[in-house]
Amino acid sequence: MLLLFILIFFVSTVVFFGTYKLWSYLQLSSVLDREINHLWQRAPDKLKVVVERYLVLKFAGNKAHLSFFVWLLLATISAATSITNREPLVFIFFALVLLMVFNKRRTLWLKRNKTLVKELPDFCDLISMMMASGVPLILALEKVADSCNERLLASEINAVVQRLRRGNGFDASMKALSDGCDAKPIKEWVTMLVKGHQQGASLTKPLRFFAHQLRQELLNSAEKRAQEAPVKLLFPLVTCFFPVNFLVILGPIILQMSQGGFT
Repeated sequence: MLLLFILIFFVSTVVFFGTYKLWSYLQLSSVLDREINHLWQRAPDKLKVVVERYLVLKFAGNKAHLSFFVWLLLATISAATSITNREPLVFIFFALVLLMVFNKRRTLWLKRNKTLVKELPDFCDLISMMMASGVPLILALEKVADSCNERLLASEINAVVQRLRRGNGFDASMKALSDGCDAKPIKEWVTMLVKGHQQGASLTKPLRFFAHQLRQELLNSAEKRAQEAPVKLLFPLVTCFFPVNFLVILGPIILQMSQGGFT
């Protein structure tokens, strides 16, 4: 029995090592990545948006096409297992895991968008100050992002700067930022910067006005949420808090009356 176990272990090790060497020798990783990328290019645009926003896996290196391939492979395996073994629970489990990941990623994405919108007024003021001192728009964006590198919006601006260094146009680079965020204030800000860059107009006053207007909108939104809090607290108070209080206060009285009343 021990000899059989050693033999199985030795054969498994040889097969694994041989497969790894063959994989490395034929450079199948680059071939597979190229084919996956080719398949990804043919995918519908809406599917690309969903994968890029919600289903990019950490172990896939934040590459959307690899994430798409991983989820497609898992779906195929779970569907084949369900059909072969006549166990629909396998595919149902995969669907539940997919929905859980989708919901978590969507929550993180919405939280990220809110953070970007909150940081935007300060960045507008800093960019306006830089441009008022004679610094060009692109250089002002780069300097502001470097000085506020701990902010989330700074990382997005740095990504825009990297695209510009690779030779992409300013319009396309800023559009990629707005498409990745999909927040109305970010889109308005990007549109203003693109038009100002195209027309060569001064953006000092528009940026200051936009920052003031956005701060006022954020303040009004916070006040609205504060006013809605009592209404939202009404249901848990009526269903959970008040019945327990009535039970604690009136319970002994009802119990005493049921036993003959007070003496």
